[in-house]
Amino acid sequence: MLTTITQFRQKIREINQRYSQPHIEMSTGVRISLIALRIYLLFLVGLMIYKFVTLLN
Repeated sequence: MLTTITQFRQKIREINQRYSQPHIEMSTGVRISLIALRIYLLFLVGLMIYKFVTLLN
């Protein structure tokens, strides 16, 4: 069982190392869109946390 977990961890590390650098060139429009989506996601998570905190009180 320990060898299975070790092999799984090694495979994950290999995959992470392989895809650590992006292989696709992004245009400025795509980069801005991805940043906007990231900000929107953080905003929604913040709203969910706020709603959770207000429900606890």
